[in-house]
Amino acid sequence: MKTVFRKYTFLLAMLIILALLATQIKWIVYSIRFQDKVFEKSVELALNESMTNLTADKPLCNKVKACVECDSIRLKAQLTSTGVWQEIHDAIKSELKSYDIDLEYEMYILENGSDELKKLEAEFDKGLYYSRCMGGILGQTGYQLVVEFPSRTRFFFATAGYMFVGSVILILLLIISLFYLLRIYNRELRIAKHTKELLNNVSHEFKTPLSSIALASNMIRKKRYGTDDEKLGNYAELISKENRKLQNLVESLLRLEAVERNEFDYNRENTTIEDLIKEGASTCEMLLEEKFGQIKYDFQSEGTQVFVDKLHFVNVFVNLLSNAIKYSKRNPDIDIATRIENENLVILVKDNGIGIPAKFQKYIFDKYYRVPTGDVHDAKGFGIGLAYVKQIVEAHNGTISVESTSSEGTVFRIELPVIKAQ
Repeated sequence: MKTVFRKYTFLLAMLIILALLATQIKWIVYSIRFQDKVFEKSVELALNESMTNLTADKPLCNKVKACVECDSIRLKAQLTSTGVWQEIHDAIKSELKSYDIDLEYEMYILENGSDELKKLEAEFDKGLYYSRCMGGILGQTGYQLVVEFPSRTRFFFATAGYMFVGSVILILLLIISLFYLLRIYNRELRIAKHTKELLNNVSHEFKTPLSSIALASNMIRKKRYGTDDEKLGNYAELISKENRKLQNLVESLLRLEAVERNEFDYNRENTTIEDLIKEGASTCEMLLEEKFGQIKYDFQSEGTQVFVDKLHFVNVFVNLLSNAIKYSKRNPDIDIATRIENENLVILVKDNGIGIPAKFQKYIFDKYYRVPTGDVHDAKGFGIGLAYVKQIVEAHNGTISVESTSSEGTVFRIELPVIKAQ
């Protein structure tokens, strides 16, 4: 019930975030359109008032008429030399400022039907050009006053820039938050699932030896062995064996806590990796013999020194080898090779086990993760072995990776820095 409630609560939060995101985008679009209309309306009004004021200035009108009648080809030069051009420009600029439009603009006086005017008319719909007939100033039609705003976008940033930039930042933050929440949610689901599996495994692992110890001790307490000392010895041996299992389980749980908190003490020293590999293999020897397996060595870097914690690295190889043995449906055939690549020591541990499907490979170094096998107790463990291996390797400035094919086997690759000769 709690899981379902948490799921729907999370989905509701996602919907709220998406609604906020959609609302924010809608307001940005609305703001841009609104400011566009405000700009166009303000320019229209400013030009209308400018033309009205210029038409009322009779001396100016007379100067413009004189320039037009004199020579229409050099009209701008004539208007500039007489100061008329600047007067018209200042009048328009003053009206634009009254509407809070403080933009640089270009001004043209063009004859109707001219090629230049026709080219500009094609751009009028884009809002960069605005024109007014100069009939009131000249007393006759035939010329257009055209105003161009090449830096029109500055108006939008001046009026709504902060809101626009702020909205964009908020949208980006919302998108990032959305993906981050999805990532956290999926991670929490995986952790919850793995924790549940861990608790089930712990219960199962402890239940079997405790039951055996209870049974054997009960038989001894009730003297069910009669006078058979051999049977008594078997009961005692069973208790001792199951007690060792419990000790190993406790050590695994202590290691789990250390992995969780990353609280390992390292006693690093110079050594050769081949010695550590063989020591780890000897620990797994009995397990290997039970399955009639074998280990082959191909040491091409023999004698190369590394600076590592011997105890932890023996445990690294014990974990890799025990996994190779446990997850094999046939006689385990394990190949261990070492070589030097790019001044790094490379260790390859290859097995012929059941392999790891590609979709699970990115999770195998996560704490508590166990690749599904169809039976939780098919291969026993708490799901911390490979997390421990990765943590130890990376603590020694190394890397570990995996390549695997289902039903064919797995290859673990470890790279460690070597000690350079002085």
